This record gives sequence, C-alpha cells and structure tokens, in this order.
Amino acid sequence: MKKKLNLFCILIFVVLVCDILSMSNVFIAGFSSGMQHAMENRDIAESNFTSISLLPTELSQDNAQVMTDKATGECRQAWPTQLIVPMDGPTGLLTVIFKLLYTLLFGVLSAAAFVSFVLFVRNVNKNRIFMRGNLRLLRVMGWCLVGAGIIATADGCYDTYLAQQVFSLDGYNVDYGSAANLSGIIFGLFSLVMAEAFAIGLRLKEDQELTI
Repeated sequence: MKKKLNLFCILIFVVLVCDILSMSNVFIAGFSSGMQHAMENRDIAESNFTSISLLPTELSQDNAQVMTDKATGECRQAWPTQLIVPMDGPTGLLTVIFKLLYTLLFGVLSAAAFVSFVLFVRNVNKNRIFMRGNLRLLRVMGWCLVGAGIIATADGCYDTYLAQQVFSLDGYNVDYGSAANLSGIIFGLFSLVMAEAFAIGLRLKEDQELTI
C-alpha cells in the first residue's frame, strides 16, 4: 500500500512542479524588466512579447489568414486562436513595481506550497498520518496554490488587456478565459478538500481515544 501511495505522491509532485513552472513562465519577463529598471533607473522601452488568445467571430474568408503549408507549398486559410504580439511603449515605474511585487509574492506562495507537500509526504511515509501538522500542511499548500493561481490569472488578464490596447484583428474577439490559470486553483481547492477530510478523520480519531 505504501508503494502505491509513494507512486501517487510522485505523480502529484511531478504535476505540481510542472504546474508551478508553467505559471512561473509568465513572470520571468516582468521580473527581468523590473530588475533592469531598478539597475538603470529609467523607463523601460518594452521589447518583450506577450501571448494573446483570440476567438474568431466566424469561420469565413473575411477573417481568415493566408498561410503557406510547408509540406505541400500551397497557400491555405487558417484562423489563428493565439498570437505573440510585441508590447510597445514605455512602462511606468508603478507598473514595474507592481509586477515585481506580485512576482515575488507568486514565488513565495509557490515555494511554500512545494515545501508543504514535501513535508506532508515525509510525514505519511513515517506513518504519521492523522495529525494536526498534516492538516496545517495541506491547508497551507491549498491556499498557497489558490493564491498563486489567482496571481497568475490576474497577470495573464492584465497582459491580455495591455496587448488589446495596441493590437486587434478584424473578425476576432480577445479571449480572456484562456488567461485564467484554472489548473493551479483547482489543485489548491482539491488540497483544501483533502485537508477537510483529514480534519474529519482526526476528529473521529480524537473522539475514539477519549471514549476509550
């Protein structure tokens, strides 16, 4: 049974790390720009790019983009749903400070969730399962993942909004739903559900010990 538990923990660990790394990618450019601004003490001329998700209003020739099929050499119509667009124009000091702050907060929350999960697995492997320490670890991990997911979602929506101000295509609507980081939030909520299940088990264990 412990082998199965360790296998599931390893799988969860891999998924958790991949999810945190995927959320971290959206902060690398902002953090680098903020450090450059702090060192040079000047407005940043944005040379970075951001991804913007689009939804075609209809699949017709009016909003189709002509692309060359490399395999056949023929021109084909396509309806792109995601583009990488340049973020032109200077970034103000307040925006840079804001990006730095929530980048650091995201890093702290991700690290706390990671450490909490490792400590939880260690306690389970030592047969220390129904204890208040594990309950706290699950709750910390859950709330940290939810917080990190919300921060990543806010950052994605903010970048999409900025891109929308300088870029638009006829026949397409900007898709803010793709900017939401639902995987991190769902993972965190699942951890909170597990924490409540542990709380119920711990309460039953304590009641049984008092009865005996």
